[in-house]
Amino acid sequence: MLEYIRIALFRKALRRLLASQKRSRKTHTISSAKIIGLLFDASLDKNREEVVHFISSMEKAGKKIRVLGYFNTRQPTPAHTFDAFTLKETTWTRKPKSEKAQEFGGEKFDLLICLNPDELPALEWIAVQSPAAMKIGSPTTHPNDFDLQLEIPSGKGPRYFMEQLNLYLDKIVLSKNEPAKTS
Repeated sequence: MLEYIRIALFRKALRRLLASQKRSRKTHTISSAKIIGLLFDASLDKNREEVVHFISSMEKAGKKIRVLGYFNTRQPTPAHTFDAFTLKETTWTRKPKSEKAQEFGGEKFDLLICLNPDELPALEWIAVQSPAAMKIGSPTTHPNDFDLQLEIPSGKGPRYFMEQLNLYLDKIVLSKNEPAKTS
């Protein structure tokens, strides 16, 4: 019974946040985005390894990437190379209250990628809170403002999500807003 109340209160707060959200949307590809935000569930070792691999490939490509992981446990997190927060750093309705989460949620990214196939409320809150120009994530039953949603089969991890993301974003042709030259 309490869980239903928690979910209802979270959804109501999320709808209010969405209604107050004002962001400037702009289409980006991986190559056009200069600053990328990556938000993900870091609870599983496999997810962390695949995300760290993606981070290194993006940094090699010259991208500035900011990462925030979420450990869906109250215990301290294992050693890692990215910013993170835990279940202990959320409110009763699962809204993040950690300083790292608040900072990440306020950053203006060109592209925000939210890897949240389990619909963890803390990650959904930060994704909605973000003023990113373009947001990409998994389909969700909660209200959201993703510009692109990629559904992946269960059992597939962040690596598969990133492969599909690259596939779809490579198909986008960005147009220049320059006037046509006449000779």
